[in-house]
Amino acid sequence: MEKMVQHTVLVSGKGKSKELAINTALGKIQRKVMDEYKAMIIRIEPVSIHVNEAIEHTYTERFLLFFFPRKRSEYTVKLEVDVKITLLKVEEIPFKKIESPDGIVNHIFRNRQVADK
Repeated sequence: MEKMVQHTVLVSGKGKSKELAINTALGKIQRKVMDEYKAMIIRIEPVSIHVNEAIEHTYTERFLLFFFPRKRSEYTVKLEVDVKITLLKVEEIPFKKIESPDGIVNHIFRNRQVADK
């Protein structure tokens, strides 16, 4: 019923600190995996992380173009993450089928009983 798959995901993140940039990139892993695999995903486990690119962009910020200069930094990272994905094969789960001959009538009466309470 379960299937283990190893997959490589490329993600990028941007932030005002190094930690925020890496955290943003790692937060995108789930979304990327969900887009690629349409099955029921049970677990996404990072196995290894490789940094493809890490950039620190520094600039000077000023108030009214002249006053109070201060240095600002923005960090960008591109990561290559190997993940181990555990998928659940829903097709292989044996469901018991129960049919009700007067399902519509029972459904109407059941709703009235709930409304009366």
